[in-house]
Amino acid sequence: MWIFGKKEERIIELIKNHLDLVERTIESLRDYLNMYFSDGEKATVIYGRIQTLESDADRVRRKVETDMYSGAFLPNFRGDLLGLIESVDKIANKAEFVADLIELQHPVIPDELKDGILRQIDLSLETFRMLKRSIEYLFEDLQKAGEYVILTEKREHEEDEVERGNIKKLFELDIERCAKLEIKEIIRSIGDIADRAEDSSDRVEIIILKRRV
Repeated sequence: MWIFGKKEERIIELIKNHLDLVERTIESLRDYLNMYFSDGEKATVIYGRIQTLESDADRVRRKVETDMYSGAFLPNFRGDLLGLIESVDKIANKAEFVADLIELQHPVIPDELKDGILRQIDLSLETFRMLKRSIEYLFEDLQKAGEYVILTEKREHEEDEVERGNIKKLFELDIERCAKLEIKEIIRSIGDIADRAEDSSDRVEIIILKRRV
């Protein structure tokens, strides 16, 4: 267990708040994709929600950093925790980036790809949720935190398989090459959400190892 006082407890709550905001950003991207595939105009409302949530997550991240530099936590863990929350914040950034790509370019997604793309975002969300649990357990139960690190990696691998299948199917379609490249960037960027979650889980694993020494 960590040894911490009220200052550390406040920061832990901020970290959990940040995790919630990042999760809601990815959930909103999933909602956005579902709506875009059925009614592109209505999806714009959800796009605004994504922007707001990402901005809120960024604000909380900055608050964590400011409070952390006031002396919370031991110095040897402070840097690791700061690196972790910055890494997690990049996941929300990527979710917003995917929404930007679609909202600004309005690509025509072939029906053959829609289910696969929705499966991708579902798995990316599941990957993040495993990461979220690993970080929450980091302050409570190292064994559980490690178990969720493994689950994060497993979900990312599942997403990666779906991503490759989507790209293979995309280039088998009889559509313009420029459209294929546009859609490929969207597919890859959705995959980056899961990739960044796995990158963050690597940071969790390092913190676990340091705490066990």
